[in-house]
Amino acid sequence: ASGPTALEAPLPAATEVMAKVEETAPGLVLFYDGSDAEMVELSESLDATCRRVDLRSGDVEEALGQAGEPWVTLLADGADAVIQEAGPLFLCLPNGEVLKNGQKERWMLEYELNYWKDVKPPSDATRQRLEESLWAPLERLRSGFAPTEEVAVWWAAPEAVSLWGQAMARESFAVLDDFLPPSDARALAEAIQRLKPKMSRGQTDSELSASGRGDMVLWVQPDDVPEMGRLVEFTNALITLMMELPQESIQARTQQITALSDAQLTSFPGSPDNDDARYIRHVDNEDGRNGRLITCTFYLNEDWDAEKDGGEIRLFEPDQQRIKADVAPKMNRLVTFFSDSSVPHEVRRCRRERYAVTTWYINQEMHLAYHQAEEVGQ
Repeated sequence: ASGPTALEAPLPAATEVMAKVEETAPGLVLFYDGSDAEMVELSESLDATCRRVDLRSGDVEEALGQAGEPWVTLLADGADAVIQEAGPLFLCLPNGEVLKNGQKERWMLEYELNYWKDVKPPSDATRQRLEESLWAPLERLRSGFAPTEEVAVWWAAPEAVSLWGQAMARESFAVLDDFLPPSDARALAEAIQRLKPKMSRGQTDSELSASGRGDMVLWVQPDDVPEMGRLVEFTNALITLMMELPQESIQARTQQITALSDAQLTSFPGSPDNDDARYIRHVDNEDGRNGRLITCTFYLNEDWDAEKDGGEIRLFEPDQQRIKADVAPKMNRLVTFFSDSSVPHEVRRCRRERYAVTTWYINQEMHLAYHQAEEVGQ
């Protein structure tokens, strides 16, 4: 057979794979309390081209309108009411989101100012290429698939393998909906929710990334969570199919694989009021030394609405500035990509709780050497 045995029908058709990517208009607005000399000095010290607005000036109502009607309504109670809610210095992003209390995290202020200055939306050519070569043809195959004795899951059909294989070679990522039988996806979702009390704050090697990371994490060996059995079986089958593909860029990674990592169970505790439920732009194996070769992230979020809930994984071009695609973390969706610097990515702010399971296919010798060097301060 060309893939693992799957006896259940797939979930109903998933809507748009790529979530809407915001265009970079109308721009950043930095609000500050003009009666606070420290906030005035901080606002003037930032190296930024954004608009600056004194919360006690006549321009504040018009400028605050970018954040939405609730903020304008709050302003009716006076500037102090806004300051009590958002702090004496805060940013309003081009998409209307408000980052509160910027005075507490200067590095984050500078990160956001640079991010919105440098990051560019996908080019029209990229949008069209992905639609024509990945999203539309894969959706056509998935929605029209009927299991057979030889091929039990849609993504293991030869035509599908050819399509997502070409995407891995050309774009360095692929997105596969209805990856597991529905009952297995639901069982895994229930398991990760049961394990949530054991999670702790996510850590990373980079101090900057650690400060910009708002997930809760539990590392487990897949065998210790029985509900992970099907996911491991299916991702192993996916990687086996990938190993058989002829493209040099794929072979360069898959030939090095010797092991499957432990699984990282994650929860981003998002809510409309939580600015921290995100993971800023990063690379899983930035210097190429930690042994991670292929990332597989599986999402477990029913009825996810990216426009309302946020939480997309944003994939960048290797320059870390041009967006390639935003992908919503919908239930039973697998996103797989090369772990190296070809796929910088981030988790966008989550406005509701967001669950995922990530595993890496690794070179174990490199992985162990990296962590042993880390332990002795290298």
